[in-house]
Amino acid sequence: MTAFARRPAPEARPASSTESRQVLRTLAADLWQSITALGRAMALAALLCALAFVPTGWRELLAGTLLGAGMLLLGLLMSLGNLSCSAETSLDQGRLEVGGQAELVLVLTNPGSRSTRRGRIGLALGQGTIMASLPALAPGQSHQIRLKLEARSRGVIDLGPVTMEAGDPLGLIRRRRILTGARKLYIHPRTVALPPLEAGLERDLEGDPGPGIVDDDLEFHALRPYAPGDDMKRVHWLSTARAGTLMVRQYEPTLRTRTELILDGQAASYRNADEFELAVELFASLGCRCLLDGRRLQAFAPEPEGLDAHGTTLPTEDPRSFLDACSAIRPSQDSYDKPDPADAPERTSLTILVTGSLGDRQPSALMGESVQGTSPVMLLAADLDAQPDLQMQPGLVSAVLDSLQDLPPLLENQP
Repeated sequence: MTAFARRPAPEARPASSTESRQVLRTLAADLWQSITALGRAMALAALLCALAFVPTGWRELLAGTLLGAGMLLLGLLMSLGNLSCSAETSLDQGRLEVGGQAELVLVLTNPGSRSTRRGRIGLALGQGTIMASLPALAPGQSHQIRLKLEARSRGVIDLGPVTMEAGDPLGLIRRRRILTGARKLYIHPRTVALPPLEAGLERDLEGDPGPGIVDDDLEFHALRPYAPGDDMKRVHWLSTARAGTLMVRQYEPTLRTRTELILDGQAASYRNADEFELAVELFASLGCRCLLDGRRLQAFAPEPEGLDAHGTTLPTEDPRSFLDACSAIRPSQDSYDKPDPADAPERTSLTILVTGSLGDRQPSALMGESVQGTSPVMLLAADLDAQPDLQMQPGLVSAVLDSLQDLPPLLENQP
């Protein structure tokens, strides 16, 4: 019988050794990340001086090596310290309008049991970064930083992340810690208060009630005493017998108010960026007015952030979501997809087109030919160099506007 010797099992490495190596790798990675581009250039120069010193023996190269290594070591020592802070951002307004201001409050707290070191707080704001100094914080201590934000242009920008960094004065070493993530800040286009739109109001056979009281419609509201001139067909005889006087019916107005609002998204239709911004402001003001009036609104605009050259339907659940989408509108270089009225679930009662000074002033340029004659059309052209002008034809109102303030008088004189 042959006996087989069992091979001894390999000894397991101590867990402490594996953990130590992992810690060393982490520290090395953090150290390498904390060295700035200038610091890496300094380290490379010190290494080259050391390599050149070996064959030549020049003391100047040795001095350069020691100087570079000493500066890096000094920067590393100056960047040491506790950076464990928690941060909370508080914005008094979650959304701004172009030209508006808001105060951002940044609260920094030391949640640990060790004091934090002095450092700098960085707040990413769009493409830039706002820097502020932070003093050393004792355990449990908090510090507030107040910043004034001014919305200079429309858009959707990232607010954050908030970072804390420390390093040496020469900028060789920069330790950085991310305290919070990023959030979206919507800067809405300017809007102007408009009177209620009267164009495109129709009786709604589905019976959706609207504001106000009328004498004849579908949705019953209440009874009132008879007045001379009232139609006898509206007398409610049962209530008349009970009250001893003639009582007539009142109704809530039921209106079909589906409106299509279209923004010409072609960059070639506008002379410059300011003219396009004026068109967006007109578009946003009209959309908000339609939503405040309770109209069924379908709004078309270029794909936000230029992800697609064609049009998209903006959310119209409420004015806030609509304006959030308007914040991201950008002109496209390609042609604009024309919405087809035949695809709409119900007939359009009013079509509003907004274009620029170089855009085609014919409604069929932005809509199909089938739009002609199917509903009233309002064509607005944004032109900063023109005088305000208004032309009215059967079923078509055409206007040239050079400022947002020209829009309310136009709607007050609407047919």
